[in-house]
Amino acid sequence: MAKLELTEGLETFEKAARDSGDSGELLVIEVQNLENSVVSLKETFKGAGADAYTNFMVKVNECQGTLIGALSLINAGQADLYKAYNTSEDMTVSDADSAGGDNVELSWGGVAGGGGSMA
Repeated sequence: MAKLELTEGLETFEKAARDSGDSGELLVIEVQNLENSVVSLKETFKGAGADAYTNFMVKVNECQGTLIGALSLINAGQADLYKAYNTSEDMTVSDADSAGGDNVELSWGGVAGGGGSMA
């Protein structure tokens, strides 16, 4: 029976997803705060100022859309990496079982730099 410990890698993926999600949420909130703080000024602008205000709000909305799109791509990329990592783990266990029978133990937990050992 093969035993594979890759907990450090899994924890890294979980932390990265959590951190990027938190950072992304904060960025979206800041863009929303910017928009909210300027909305109350809408009625104070006339003529060219009103046009500049409208153009600014269009840019804010574009920025928000671009930001959300980029964050979605980051999340999708992290999901793809996680999937590839799990696929690699499954293949490693399968290869170890094929090569060494039921007494193969693989361990990467707690090893910096992704080194591994077979016992």
